[in-house]
This record gives sequence, C-alpha cells and structure tokens, in this order.
Amino acid sequence: MAGQMGCLSGSTTVTIVITDVNDNPPRFPQKMYQFSVSEGAAVGTPVGHVMATDADMGENTDMTYLIKEGGDLFKVTTDVETQEAVVSIKKPLDFESKRTHNVVVEAVNKHVDPRFVDLGSFRDQTIVRVSVTDIDEPPIFQPAEGKVMEVQEDAKVGALVGVVTARDPDVKNKPVRYDHLYLSKLLFFLLKAHNHVIYGGR
Repeated sequence: MAGQMGCLSGSTTVTIVITDVNDNPPRFPQKMYQFSVSEGAAVGTPVGHVMATDADMGENTDMTYLIKEGGDLFKVTTDVETQEAVVSIKKPLDFESKRTHNVVVEAVNKHVDPRFVDLGSFRDQTIVRVSVTDIDEPPIFQPAEGKVMEVQEDAKVGALVGVVTARDPDVKNKPVRYDHLYLSKLLFFLLKAHNHVIYGGR
C-alpha cells in the first residue's frame, strides 16, 4: 500500500461507453386508428398521421412505413423528421361506392441487426380505418357526353323532339329538376322543369 516500504500504487479513471444495439422492434401504441375524410377531398390530401415507437436509440429507431392492404386508394409516406406515417389519398374516393376503408400500415426497422433476428420480426402492423363522408353531388346526365336529336322542320309546336335523362348520384337520390341553360337563342324548344322531355317551341 502507499506509504509502506516497497509498495507503489496509482489510480486512473476508466470511462465505459455502452452503445445501443437494435434489439427492439417498432410497436404501434394502438391496433386501430380511425379517421374521416370527405369524398370530395383531392388526391394527395392527408387523411391522418400514425406513429410507431421504438425502445432503441439513435439510428436504431429509424423506420419506414408500408401499406400492406388498401394501397389501391391510399398511400403512406414516412416523415423523416417526426418518424410519423402520413396516410393520404391516392385515387378519388366515392361515398356511394364504399363508405369505409381499412388500410393496413406496417412499420419496419431500417437497420436490422442480424445478431438479433432470432428475437422475432422487427416490424409491426396497425389498421387505419378511413370513413368517407358524403357531399351533395350534381346530377349526372346519361349519356354524359349528351345526345343528338333530329326533328322535322315542319314539326308542329308541342311535338315531341326527344328525351333526356339525368340521375342524382347521391344516396338519397333526390328528384332532378330540369332547366335549359341554352337550347336556342330564339327559344325554338321547350324543356319542362319537372320533366325530361323536349318539345318543339315557337
């Protein structure tokens, strides 16, 4: 010991740095998230944000998100700053065709350590349920491109010229009221408001 004849000693500080390894998979806090969006929302409109957590540190928490189901109408992107999954509209939605969509989003670790693959899959899934809300859509003529009608030049006033048909695409299918924005500058034809029949005018 120090101070005794023939014994010398010293001391130093040893710093031990423990580095993190990627031994934890990403986990979604919830197995389902619910959002709503209007059927009139434009393509690219964000529907909602979800985020998985990772118990690791640093780059071992980096993850990316994929869509496993529902990728026909929706897409997911990864916000590199917040590590959030942003679910947005990929194609136009239609309330009348389908009101609820289940989108399966998967979180995957970017840097998987092969030493820990035996611990299980370094990925997790959640369901994003999207409810589509209705908007009041204008009537649709059938056929949409219109039609050509012919009438004799000596046809009498009130003679039948032809029939046009329109329908309300909304679920309530309200009655359609007809009006003529333009038929002829001289009003050669008449269209009854509550009918779809075109008659000869003056």
